Formats: sequence, C-alpha cells, structure tokens
Amino acid sequence: MKLLRFIKKSIRITLMIVLFGISYSFFFSTYENIKVNAMISNFKNRATQSSELISQSNAKYYRRYWIVPRETSEQDGLNVFNDSEKKELGRRGDIFVTRQSPFKNVLGLHQFMTYYFGGHAALLDYENGTPVFYESTGFPDDFNEFIDVLLSNGEKGHGLGTTAGKRSGNYWFNHSTSEDYYNLFYRSKFVGLRVKNPYLADGNLQVTYDDIVENALKMAREKYKNEALYNFLFFLDTKNKYYCTDFVSRSYEEAFLNVINNDDTYRSRGYANNLNDDGFITSVNDLILSEDTYIHFYVEIKEEKDPNTDEKIIVQNIYYLEDVSEDSI
Repeated sequence: MKLLRFIKKSIRITLMIVLFGISYSFFFSTYENIKVNAMISNFKNRATQSSELISQSNAKYYRRYWIVPRETSEQDGLNVFNDSEKKELGRRGDIFVTRQSPFKNVLGLHQFMTYYFGGHAALLDYENGTPVFYESTGFPDDFNEFIDVLLSNGEKGHGLGTTAGKRSGNYWFNHSTSEDYYNLFYRSKFVGLRVKNPYLADGNLQVTYDDIVENALKMAREKYKNEALYNFLFFLDTKNKYYCTDFVSRSYEEAFLNVINNDDTYRSRGYANNLNDDGFITSVNDLILSEDTYIHFYVEIKEEKDPNTDEKIIVQNIYYLEDVSEDSI
C-alpha cells in the first residue's frame, strides 16, 4: 500500500510539473510574441514615405518601398540594400528570420512551430557579388536518416545529408513559382536583423563591426565545411550539431569572444548567450528581442487592389531604414 501511495504521489507531482512547464512556456511565448508584434508594428509605423507601386518584369507582383527614419541606436553607417537600385536586400553579416514555419499545409504543426519557435534563420554573405546564405535546415530524406542523425556524434565524415548548407541567391527576397511558397515567395513575412556595433577599446585592442561580421561569417563557413549536422534535440547534443537559429546565434557568439579576446580557438559547445533573449533554446523571437540586434528591414507580402483596375494584385511591401551612404559591397 505504501508503494502504491508513493507511485500515485509521484505521478501527481510529475503531472503538476509537466502542467506547470506547459503553462509557463505558453505564457512566456505569448509574452514574447506580443513584444515582437509590437516591435514590428512600431517599425512599420515609423515609415514616413513610400514609393509608388513598382511592377516587376516577368512576374505577377509589385514592390512598394517604405522609408523608415533611423533612430540613434540604428546609426551604423551602412545602407540596408547592397545596391543603389534596391534589388539586393541585405549586407554581409545580416540575419534574415521568419516566424512562419515551413509547414503551412500541416494543420497544428504549423501553428505550434510558428508560435513557439519560428520558421527559419539564415546568415547573409556575398561571394563575387552574389548573395549566399549560410544556414542549418532539418529535412532528412526518411525516418532512417533522422535516426542516424540523432545517433551520430556529428564529426566530419559522417556521410549524412542533413547538414549546414550554403544557398546561393536571395531566395528570401526574390519570387518563386513553388506551390509550397506564400504568394510566390518563400515567406509572406520576414525580418532583417543587424548586430549592433560592439566597438570596444581595451588597451591596444580595437574591435569594430567589420571585425565581428568577418569572424561570424568565418564561423558559419567553418560549420558548413565541417558538415555540421542539424540538431533535432535542440538543447542536447550541441557539440557538432545546430538548428537554424542556434547556427546563427552561436556563429556570432564565437565571433564576439574570438575577436574581443584576440583568440580564434573558442568554439561554442552549448546554446548561445549572445543573440539569445532568454538564454535557453534560441527561437526566432529570441533573435529579434536580443539586446545584441535591431530590426533594419521588414518585408510583408499582401494581396491588394490595383488602384487602376480594382483587380487583386500581390504587393511586396519593403520597410527599410533610410540610406546613409553611397557605398556598396
């Protein structure tokens, strides 16, 4: 009888802990979503000027550009676009994130991932003038590969395909004909983040934004070359495995510590503290809410009425911080 009472009591305690964990995660995620929604709304509402609808050749959509005046914390000396025509969105080291999951046709899973974790994050670089994104994606070919990824230690040479990748072209900004996309685009909403300039002076050590960006991209390339596996366990087995937001945040954390300490040997073995608002599993909301980042553009795809014909058209609305220089990469 004592054993039975002990088992019942243990079950009740376990259920209470589980219930508390679920409740806490729900309310905390709700709090984060409210804060991020407010940040995005504030960024959009700051826009003071917009362009006319600009028809895109060979595509059934339009672009409209919204200029957002810069605040003091956003005076980084860098334009948002990489070209004067504003067709190349983003600069080296910029972070692209979307809160929308990739499973928009899977009821339940899509809403759960979007609400709690977000959809994807990637780090932008340019090679010979062409944009490339370093990222980590978790789409194994089958269940057997999924198990193999879980069991692997992640050391280079594992022979598995679910690894960190390098993707050429700006698939975030440019349209696609894929039926799985959102109104011709990869996502209907996404955010651009830029790491704050961490200029430090410590004796003879001078740390600049360019130093941090170069090192972050170096860390991302290293993970790509080392065939780093996707981490389906998130906060476990983190030595050689990364999920998308974790890939970005740990690349920057390594960059911060390597450059500031003038030692390029540091490698993160657990989830990052930098670019991670709550210090635990790094979500898209964490990257947006981090004190280390700020929003420098926001893109939203909407169906609108053509002012000339009243027909529905797809409009890519681009909110971006005003230009500050004439340079390009």
